[in-house]
Amino acid sequence: MIPFIVLAPLAIAGGGLFGLAEERLRRKRLATQAASQTTTDSPPHSDTEKQDAPVMASGEPIQIKRSALAARTALGLSAAGIWYPPLMLVSAPVIGYSAYNWLRTRYLFEKPLPQSPLRILAGLALAGSLATGNLLMASLVLNVDLSGRKLISRWTEGLHVIDNDTGKEVTSFNFMERIKYLSKVMLVGEPRWEWFPVLLARVSMGLFFAISGWNKLFTVAHWKGLLAGMIATGLPFPKLMALFLAWFEFVGGSLLTVGFMSTFFSIGLAFAMLVAIITVEIPFVIPPGLGPLDWLDWFLYLPQVLYVLIFLWLIIKGPGPYSADAVIARKLGFDEDSEDPNVDSEKSDLKDPETDSEKNPNEFGPIGSGGTSWTPQHA
Repeated sequence: MIPFIVLAPLAIAGGGLFGLAEERLRRKRLATQAASQTTTDSPPHSDTEKQDAPVMASGEPIQIKRSALAARTALGLSAAGIWYPPLMLVSAPVIGYSAYNWLRTRYLFEKPLPQSPLRILAGLALAGSLATGNLLMASLVLNVDLSGRKLISRWTEGLHVIDNDTGKEVTSFNFMERIKYLSKVMLVGEPRWEWFPVLLARVSMGLFFAISGWNKLFTVAHWKGLLAGMIATGLPFPKLMALFLAWFEFVGGSLLTVGFMSTFFSIGLAFAMLVAIITVEIPFVIPPGLGPLDWLDWFLYLPQVLYVLIFLWLIIKGPGPYSADAVIARKLGFDEDSEDPNVDSEKSDLKDPETDSEKNPNEFGPIGSGGTSWTPQHA
């Protein structure tokens, strides 16, 4: 059998040759497409279109992505090869393919290979790893170098993202732009992610009350505890009230989880929690004789108070886009993104006939969704 020390270099070289052949075929295909475009009757590109074209470094940014993907694959195979040695050999051509793309490409912010200290050090480490036959270390070097350069590009000159379909640069964030963005998030939040806490709160509260209602209905100990609490509070018809509350928690929590009739059940469950606070928590849980601050501390510590606040938020904010109510609202045209035919007429009402300019929306009442100003909301 051919020893590993011979097969490994051949496999690495084979992976590199595959990367070279792939690049040659790609360049040939692009040249053919360019030649076919010059023979058409289409007018030449304008100066504006030329300016929109991405500025390429030595090699194209898409090759960096291929190298990173191959390096991650090689790292997984070589790591698994510790327990199953044949996989170590399988990782060799992948390492060769990744190393070829790594050698011929760079990020747009980087200097060429002979002038880049980081790439020189990484190249020496990669060469040493391959020379000693340590394929796991070679794949690790490739991953660390590519990840490190990607991180540096994000926080210095910017990571240039290339659209695979158009080949144009679609976004670029430098260090100061990221600091500005983070500062904005710290001050006013991130509206693009506001659906996530709404979804998390709605599903969590729904599951909590659905499970609680199920236990009260079908677990003897929970049912006896609920019935004893109803009798202790002195409410009329305690058994009927306990049965109604258990069913309402189960049904309401289940439907709140999927986001159906969320506002109705949020109001109902919030009302149930207010009744529990008034009839059970304040007279029986909070110790008597406390000072105002200590009493407030105990009151805010009650979980029912937190539930009421969460339900109040859900009532005002709504169930979020990932809910059955949102699907129904979109079908009925009630969602915010739908075009309102009355928007134009409302805007025309805001115009001053003398100046033909829009009036201040604050003159017509509180700032609504159409206003451009922002006022802090107090809980």
